[in-house]
Amino acid sequence: MENPPNILFVCTGNTCRSPMAEALWKSLFSGEYPVQSAGLAPWPGQAAHEYAQEAVKPYGGNLQNHRAKDIRDVQGDFDWIFTMTREQAAQLQQMRPEWKDKIFSLPEFLAETEGIADPIGTNQVNYDSLAWRLYRMLTKLKRRLVKGESSAEPEETGE
Repeated sequence: MENPPNILFVCTGNTCRSPMAEALWKSLFSGEYPVQSAGLAPWPGQAAHEYAQEAVKPYGGNLQNHRAKDIRDVQGDFDWIFTMTREQAAQLQQMRPEWKDKIFSLPEFLAETEGIADPIGTNQVNYDSLAWRLYRMLTKLKRRLVKGESSAEPEETGE
């Protein structure tokens, strides 16, 4: 793989959605891919939610050592920054204007109209469902960004 893009996944607390996306992305590339995750309003150092840890295991993901990071503390030259919702993308563009042209809502980038809802406060079934959705989305993202099968521009939603 030549010059794989450096990706950052962002959600609110960095204990469920974005670390799940990070773990699943790593599993798609056997961990040999530059990827991080962070939160817009996390409790830094908090472990990934236990349901999130369980949900990624069937896909080869591992969140055992994950600790939440604040987006304000993240440094790096990212090629792509994906949030879980449109609102998070807008908030992140305000918080980190230097990244503005690299920030996208993952669902919108992949031509999905529904954001990725926060599963906090729900049960293992919801986390498992989220892991399945993220895995499908990241497989599609991998085809677009790494395989070069299509452009690396956001897909049209047809709206």
